[in-house]
Amino acid sequence: MKWIVLISIPLIVTFAVKKFFRELLYHPYCLKENYKKKLIPVCGGIVFVPSFFASIFLINLLGHSVEYQEVILIALSLISFVGFADDLIGDTKVKGLKGHILRLIKGKPTTGSLKALGGLLIAAFVSYEIAGISLIEVTIDSLIIALFTNLLNLLDLRPGRCAKGFLLLSLLFLLIGRGKPEFLFILFVIVLVYLPEDLKAQLMMGDTGSNVLGMASGIAAILLFNFYEKLILLFALILFHLFTEKYSLTAIIEKNKFLNYLDMLGRKGEE
Repeated sequence: MKWIVLISIPLIVTFAVKKFFRELLYHPYCLKENYKKKLIPVCGGIVFVPSFFASIFLINLLGHSVEYQEVILIALSLISFVGFADDLIGDTKVKGLKGHILRLIKGKPTTGSLKALGGLLIAAFVSYEIAGISLIEVTIDSLIIALFTNLLNLLDLRPGRCAKGFLLLSLLFLLIGRGKPEFLFILFVIVLVYLPEDLKAQLMMGDTGSNVLGMASGIAAILLFNFYEKLILLFALILFHLFTEKYSLTAIIEKNKFLNYLDMLGRKGEE
């Protein structure tokens, strides 16, 4: 019965939230050019946190609770706000995590550096609340959450790519991880409802949404894997980020038949 609630509530709620935000997203401040130079809403992922919050509230009213729901709600709300600021007033001339950090060191902070520092601080808060007082584990968990947040952000360069990346990651985590975090099921449903407009390039998820999905992926990872598995995962994430600082992820995807097939899946109606 609980699983029916965990699926049906976010399904209904997200449709309602999408309808509410549909017209608001076309405010001039929210419009930016996509990769085809077409003006579309840049912060479509703004529906994630309200949908998640309302879903948790209604699930609680029905007598159920979600593990770590308060911590996760705080974390996702904060990281979405940081992403929203970057979407609206971010400097697009500065590229990559390295570029933003270098600007910060030079005393010229950007919204990207705010996102990096804010993401790490929020990740540390979540890790402390979940892992307790073990400094080593809190450090490892914080880095995993922060790097996952940036990883999903790196995927948000083409219609549907970030959402599909999150859905695939979620399925993988649920298949190989220890346990089934309920919050991940709720977000999975929310993203499925959100996805069609993104695939058609009617809006961009933006950092407002990709930050939420990235942080949720990181939180799921630290809940599902043991200490040694997390060390391996952290090493893989560091390698991935070093690789993407040097090479274009989009170019690699476009040159690989399988990855390009996944990337183009569902995009036939792209405007």
